[in-house]
Amino acid sequence: GRWRSTSWLQRTALVACEVDRHRPDPLHLAMATIVVPVGNVDCGGHVAASCEACPGDHGAMWCNGQCVWVSGFLGAGSCEMRMVGDMPDPDLGNGNDDFLYWLAALVSSALVMAIFAYFYKQRIVDEIGDIPESFNIKGNEISLFDCFKKPHTVLHVVFCLPLVLGKNYSAAGVLPFWPGCIFSYLLTYTPLYPIGIIVRAILGKKVQERIGNETTTGRVCVRNVFCMPCDVGRESEMVDNELGATITCCLKVEVAPRLLTEAGNAKSRICGGGSE
Repeated sequence: GRWRSTSWLQRTALVACEVDRHRPDPLHLAMATIVVPVGNVDCGGHVAASCEACPGDHGAMWCNGQCVWVSGFLGAGSCEMRMVGDMPDPDLGNGNDDFLYWLAALVSSALVMAIFAYFYKQRIVDEIGDIPESFNIKGNEISLFDCFKKPHTVLHVVFCLPLVLGKNYSAAGVLPFWPGCIFSYLLTYTPLYPIGIIVRAILGKKVQERIGNETTTGRVCVRNVFCMPCDVGRESEMVDNELGATITCCLKVEVAPRLLTEAGNAKSRICGGGSE
């Protein structure tokens, strides 16, 4: 009775007040009162012919309502229609939990890698020791892709890159193993990666200097921008050669006597080998 006796304008005002009571945010009020023409979709504050057309030139921020932004590789993504039953709760935002998923994955992988790193340090890093500052005949340099000839090195770099870097830094006296691992993990698997390239170039140059190779920070930086895992594998092979260490999966290492290692390095310098 009361609803029927009110005018169209009064009804609109009542609806607006009710919506405003539950959604004080003006943006939600605009979304609630928007009229979606037949054949169009509600993008959350505006309409479009399809979800693909919702973002326009504005990106993910304009993909809401009946649509959801699906993140892709290297930050790319697309606006797609929500699945039935996946419409967002106005009181919970637009349901975009990508950050939480990423954070959970980051923490989980860090815990797993930390457990493996504990055994890696005991059985590998502590066994191979440090590159000596004296009585050290450097071995021949190897090329950027020579690490692919060593399957065990490739596996360690692919699945445990921060551990390999920690081992390299520790052996060269650049950083202790654990700080090297932690910094490498955070600078490799987070948005800090661009900073990680610069840090990696500085530390990588110090490793090469300890081995006895002349290089520049710029050259190391270019190699890491082009293929960071390749450069880490290359560096790992050079460090292992200096120490006479042969590291295999899983957590196995053989270390040759120091005198034999230096003799082998001297032979490689005389007979030639790979190049940078």
